[in-house]
Amino acid sequence: MRTAAVRDLDALVHQRRAMWKALGIRDNELHEIGDRVYRRWARARLRNHQLIAWVVKSDDGRTAGGGCVWLQPVQPRPHRASMVQPYLLSMYTEPEFRRRGVASMVVNEAIEWCRRNKYERLMLHASEMGRKVYSKLGFKRTWEMRLDLGHKRRVSSPKKNLSKELVCVAGSNCF
Repeated sequence: MRTAAVRDLDALVHQRRAMWKALGIRDNELHEIGDRVYRRWARARLRNHQLIAWVVKSDDGRTAGGGCVWLQPVQPRPHRASMVQPYLLSMYTEPEFRRRGVASMVVNEAIEWCRRNKYERLMLHASEMGRKVYSKLGFKRTWEMRLDLGHKRRVSSPKKNLSKELVCVAGSNCF
């Protein structure tokens, strides 16, 4: 595993797209738009050190997985001096490397990076697939509420037997 740089953007964009596909977003047009926006966003933040990313390579040089910590601006709070909150995002492990500790390796590195840099907590939104990894590493579930205000675009579910559809709200953080 190594810290990613701007030269790793192709791998980071691929992993983010693969993560969203695994979560059920199948619309290629949405992915094309999301890839372009994410590439610009990530490039700027990698350069100004607001995004720290890691890639895990297999012995034969293939990218096995990776993830990022975004130093997300937050409002001031009486009990916290920092106006930055580390946020774990774009975690993905290629299917052939799953259940080999790739995700745990990345999350542990993210945790240690945050500790070395004196951050008080690390936040994330866990997919159902990732919850076990995060729970085993000490993450606790918290509650958050949201009101979707945009127009809705239907996306397919990653599980064929589900009758429910996932909904991606235009203008929200679908990407």
